[in-house]
Amino acid sequence: MIKNSFLTLLLIISNPILTQENLEIQKPESVGISSAKLKELNTKLHSFVNNKQLAGIQTAIIRKNKLVHFNTYGFSNVEENKPLKNNSIFRIFSMTKPITSVGLMMLYEQEKFKLDDPLYKYIPEFKNISIYDENSGIIKAKRHIRIIDLLRHTSGISYGRTQNKSLNDLYRNAHLRNSKNLREMILKLAKLPLSFEPGTNWEYGYSTDVCGYLIEVLSGKKLDDFLYSNILKPLRMDDTHFQLPKHKIDRFTVGYRTINGKLLVSETPEESRFVNDVHIINGGGGLVSTTKDYLQFCKMLINRGKLNDTQILKTETIALMTKDHLKEVRKFTPRLRLMPRETGFGLGFSIASKSPNKERGVYGWGGAVGTYFRIDPERELIYIMMIQLSPYRQLGLRQKFQQLVNNSIL
Repeated sequence: MIKNSFLTLLLIISNPILTQENLEIQKPESVGISSAKLKELNTKLHSFVNNKQLAGIQTAIIRKNKLVHFNTYGFSNVEENKPLKNNSIFRIFSMTKPITSVGLMMLYEQEKFKLDDPLYKYIPEFKNISIYDENSGIIKAKRHIRIIDLLRHTSGISYGRTQNKSLNDLYRNAHLRNSKNLREMILKLAKLPLSFEPGTNWEYGYSTDVCGYLIEVLSGKKLDDFLYSNILKPLRMDDTHFQLPKHKIDRFTVGYRTINGKLLVSETPEESRFVNDVHIINGGGGLVSTTKDYLQFCKMLINRGKLNDTQILKTETIALMTKDHLKEVRKFTPRLRLMPRETGFGLGFSIASKSPNKERGVYGWGGAVGTYFRIDPERELIYIMMIQLSPYRQLGLRQKFQQLVNNSIL
């Protein structure tokens, strides 16, 4: 007992990320988690670093509001032999989307819009939209994009990575990322044809970037200022930024890629677009963050919109966001091309349910370089994994991590 107390104290002293929030790693068995299984989880995930398939990996698990696992292993910079730290900063890319979606739903609670409102009511440039039909070419759309279509990715707006090569060429030639600001990017997007009639299919794309601009239109504030004031600051997500301050660059991880199984640098902290002047505030993928910060966001979600004394969203709004909203879409397209192992999509989150008829389940999302989080309300469980690798799917890490977490439950 004395030995365990000493180890816990040592961990707290050496772990500023936990000290900052006065969090201690609790005994896993106190909330029905197996310590032995968590050791097995560490061993298996560490092996990817030992085998030089990953530079580093960080994982965290909360159950019943208790932190029972926080593990950091490997390097933030392999070439300089620089260890990954508990407060290292990661590119979270599309894990920005849930934060932006929560921001927009805060304005929903203020009755700034209704989910069924047409997008053109607030951004007129989306009134005369078109569809790129592979048989007929570019034709006028019969349906309008509604705000709910943006949140659940049924707008027809893509990333230009569809099965329609001609449409993909239009996206590429629009040079969306070369826009001078978010408004210019969204107005370029409004001129591009959609993949399908809004509300009739599912396609992952720039929809959440449009949500970000919609926040600016409805609130009268810049997206980064709105999210900082209403979400990041109240939740004490102090290391979550669209543009990383210069004094935090030393904590920023190197980005890696793999070619023929070899780990290579894809981006150093100094050359990253997250460090240099950011001119497009990208609500779909523009944030960097820490595991600690994202745990704060997840704790708010699992606590039904509230963290400590801060109410971000109402309980009923969280319930609305975390249920499957694709039932009406399936009337048009019964077999939607969702991400692997997902059964539905809510308002900013994927939904994975064991039963096809169940509208609720485990929810969350991931980022382009392998970051990943899941919330299981039924089990009162949060789990997060941070890596920095592209491509990452060949490792099957997300599935392995999820399985190891589930196997640890007694």
